Amino acid sequence: MKGRTLVKNVLFVASLSERYYYDAFVAPCIEVGLCVYVFDPGRILDQAVIHMALDDSGSVLGFIDVLKYVEQELVEARLQIRDIDVAWYIRESSDDAREADASLEIRFAENESRCAFLSFVSVLDCKWVNRKESIVRVSSNKLYQQQIAQRCGLKTPQTIISNDPESVMAFSTKENGLLLKTLGYMKLDAAGNDFLYSERFSHEELLNSPDAIQACPLFAQQYVEKRYEYRVMVIGNQVLACRIDSQASSMTRTDWRHYDFDNVEHIRVELPIIVQKHLLRFMRKIELNYGAIDLIEMPNGEYVFLEVNPCGQWGWIEHYAELSIPQAVASMLKSL
Repeated sequence: MKGRTLVKNVLFVASLSERYYYDAFVAPCIEVGLCVYVFDPGRILDQAVIHMALDDSGSVLGFIDVLKYVEQELVEARLQIRDIDVAWYIRESSDDAREADASLEIRFAENESRCAFLSFVSVLDCKWVNRKESIVRVSSNKLYQQQIAQRCGLKTPQTIISNDPESVMAFSTKENGLLLKTLGYMKLDAAGNDFLYSERFSHEELLNSPDAIQACPLFAQQYVEKRYEYRVMVIGNQVLACRIDSQASSMTRTDWRHYDFDNVEHIRVELPIIVQKHLLRFMRKIELNYGAIDLIEMPNGEYVFLEVNPCGQWGWIEHYAELSIPQAVASMLKSL
């Protein structure tokens, strides 16, 4: 607490347009005596002040204008940088702040504000849940995730990234073809409601598509037979798992994100201790204290790691599997 006896100050670094993601954490945090602030980098240009300097020892001094949660309402506040105990880079809005034809002065101010923000999150010396650089390194970098997962004792699907048609065909099997996924995320519509799901392609379909394969690198995996799928929230040292009976519905058999809540059971379960240990080790290696992990349980009982999303959604598993995710977040923040 840096010599202070006040309550612990927790800073959420996130856009106000993303409040749906972190609002649920606030009440449990306040209940355990935490003071919660939000720093939206998009406010620097018009509404917020940021001031930083280094003292002779290299410590950061200054202040930032933030919004403070007071009885679930956000009020303007100025927070001394030295008083920040825990910070958590959650997410920023993906929308462009200004019009594409903005003036040179506005574009310059935007760029400088962005650089000032990056300086702030780089030099802020406090406990962190997830740092921005850790999220950037992990997000949309699934092969890297699988490499670290393997080194931490987790089983992963056989995977390639390739736009070489011959190599893709050699990797495909005549019986199962390949499962194709996207490497990253992009909006397919203006509202961001449409996106690409994982999809199986037959060996014949791939054989007849050499030009399409060469035009764009594929993220391809050997299909893993499933008994169940899991959405697992790792929050500090807690591992909260929801088992998804995705094979009970034709809609969710390949990708549970097609959702069929009437026919697909979601149950809170305890993962085997060895799997939990491997997951916690993995999270330490990639420098995340919080993340949503997707797993498969094979018919033989083996668990297969698919990916981690540092900002993954969890509301539906909290509801259906009765997982105490906000309470676990408050406990983690208080313990840091």
